[in-house]
Amino acid sequence: MKKIILTILLANIHLFSAEINNKVVINIPKQDSNDMKIPALDLKVGESGIITRNINGNNFILGIAIVNDVNDGVATIETKKFESIKNIYMPNPIGTPNEGDKITFRILYDRALIIAPNQNIYQEILNNNKNIDFIHPDIFASYLATNDIQEPQSDDFRRFCNKYNIGIIFITKENYIDIFDCQSFKVITTDSITIKDTSTQKPFYTRLSDETINALFDLEDMKDYFNYYGVIRPNN
Repeated sequence: MKKIILTILLANIHLFSAEINNKVVINIPKQDSNDMKIPALDLKVGESGIITRNINGNNFILGIAIVNDVNDGVATIETKKFESIKNIYMPNPIGTPNEGDKITFRILYDRALIIAPNQNIYQEILNNNKNIDFIHPDIFASYLATNDIQEPQSDDFRRFCNKYNIGIIFITKENYIDIFDCQSFKVITTDSITIKDTSTQKPFYTRLSDETINALFDLEDMKDYFNYYGVIRPNN
């Protein structure tokens, strides 16, 4: 029964595209230490980018870069494996990032997910960010149900982001919104919000009927929205 419901849901979801021009591209300079450092520009701690190398006119992905520290105009970078595209018939990214390689930050910041307690707050965030292509939370609810996840942890969000090419997540708290980078699952910015509608929906706002939600989740064992998403922090 659960598989039938999920198939119907996914078949009726349509994605719309939008573009924003906030990407930051940096060529890696010569390194003087084991810690990779690049010009910080306007980068924030927690932001991520894709590291590429140009070979004979073709760009190859080497990994993911995450900003761990910003000090005096210099950003310290952590690198990790690129896992957004997994295919047994494609070669794995190889090579160590080096001088002359390129990092493109915020490459997927125009695709996001909203976690909100009710439709009014969801719609408010949507209306205030018209330059972002939001993946509907119905898809995330279906993903959680498919994988038997009641209350997602950082790795669950990261896997979902990689599957659907999402860069950031908006998570509504009681009087503000934390915006997380998908790869680092660190808060990169916080926006204030005045919540007039204090109603909550389990597990979060979706268009799914109560009957469908009850079929997909064990609501009795699930925390209320603000008891979980209201306090979720990096690395939960």
